Amino acid sequence: MTGVSRFWPWLALALAVLLALQTQRLGKVETSHAKAAEAQAHQSQAATEKKAEAVLKHGASQQENTHDYTQELARLEAGRAVDAVRIAGLQHDIRSAATRNAQLAGDAAACRDLADQHQRLAGLAAEGAEVVGALAGLVQKRDAQVSLLRGQIAADRTLLEQLN
Repeated sequence: MTGVSRFWPWLALALAVLLALQTQRLGKVETSHAKAAEAQAHQSQAATEKKAEAVLKHGASQQENTHDYTQELARLEAGRAVDAVRIAGLQHDIRSAATRNAQLAGDAAACRDLADQHQRLAGLAAEGAEVVGALAGLVQKRDAQVSLLRGQIAADRTLLEQLN
């Protein structure tokens, strides 16, 4: 055998060793990439679960606000009905008093003047009572809406804080 022919087996052996080392290094790189991908998947899943939880809390908070608002409107409507009955009673009492006062006045001219004046006053009082009742209802409804909006804003802020 010549010098070159003895060199070929050593060269083949060296190439085989280098190929084995390269294959081992490539396997380690693939393993590290797989672990990194798995860690990324776990982080992504955790973030998704956190956002889903925040959205669920927001939905529950929103539903609670809506329920509270609905209950408040029902309460206000019941109060308004009671006020309407009270106003009707006051109007009836005013008309009765006007009738009684007109009957008690003996003089026809004085009776007419007194009855007219009393009717004007009764009309103004009834109108004032209606206006006061309507305005009170409007203020209460506005307060309920403000309360609903405050609750909605708080729920939205909580959601935004949890999403960030």
